Amino acid sequence: MAAITMVGSNRSRLRSSSLQSWVNGFSPLSVGVDVPAEVQEFSRTLFNMRPDISLFVSKVIFSSDLRGVLGLVKVPCCIMQTAQDASVPASMAIYLRDHLGGRNTGEMLDTEGHLPHLSAPQLLVRKLRRALSR
Repeated sequence: MAAITMVGSNRSRLRSSSLQSWVNGFSPLSVGVDVPAEVQEFSRTLFNMRPDISLFVSKVIFSSDLRGVLGLVKVPCCIMQTAQDASVPASMAIYLRDHLGGRNTGEMLDTEGHLPHLSAPQLLVRKLRRALSR
């Protein structure tokens, strides 16, 4: 296999192109494809992040395993999960509900995306109000 050597501007263009491709694919999945204005706004915020910070945050998210300390959380929690989340499966919400140490509940939101505050804010507010009134 031949090694590919890139210099300055070529490497920068590749990073920029890769970031743009990732953001363009990730944003609709995270927000939900039916809300184009919110997808565009979320994309803008991702493009405005410094790449080194984005990489660091991604590494922390994907390499962290906090399952061993979930039981130490003793306050009641309400886990909000969208029905179609490309980033976090519904089984994860059930796992959290069952393994956090407090008296926990779960709410399945009938919407798609990882960011219900963008894809279905009214639904999320309604569910939050209900959970907080308990």
